[in-house]
Amino acid sequence: MFELGNVVMHPSAGVCRIADIREEKFTEKKRMYYVLNPIEEMNRSTIYVPVDTEKVQLRKLLTKEEIETVIEKATQNEIEWITNPNFRKAEYTELLHSGDLSKVIALIVCLHKQKVKLFADGKKYPANDERILHEAERKIYQEFSHALKIKKEEIPQYIMNSMKRISNHSEQRLFCEEILCFIQEKA
Repeated sequence: MFELGNVVMHPSAGVCRIADIREEKFTEKKRMYYVLNPIEEMNRSTIYVPVDTEKVQLRKLLTKEEIETVIEKATQNEIEWITNPNFRKAEYTELLHSGDLSKVIALIVCLHKQKVKLFADGKKYPANDERILHEAERKIYQEFSHALKIKKEEIPQYIMNSMKRISNHSEQRLFCEEILCFIQEKA
């Protein structure tokens, strides 16, 4: 059980602070609820999550050591580009909501890799891919920046530096540098 004031990760709202834990009667019976305020929304919205639910999985934020492990695992999870847009959207959306942050980071790398190729060829990046990329980055950057106490804008650099440090392959290191340059150009 979490306590008042804890900062937790909500699967869709992202990083939230527990503003209250109280009894509410939203259905026939009273239940205890966590009252959450998403950090990015600065108390503009409130989310109620039953304390005893299994549907919504709240979790603690990752530690720096856990983040490093996730990044290391991401270097071993290469996501292949799917050429069929409908299959790609379904598969990548499933990956995004899988809860496996190492796969989400690998997905971000895959999407940026394709974005670099398309831009180099003078082509437009598909809107569905942009939405998935944006959601994946939001999910990772928000948690990592809060857990590491650094700005969200610094997260791509942090991830790429960690990937370069972890990777033994010069090809992977070069790719990390290319992606980082691309991300920084578009920011």
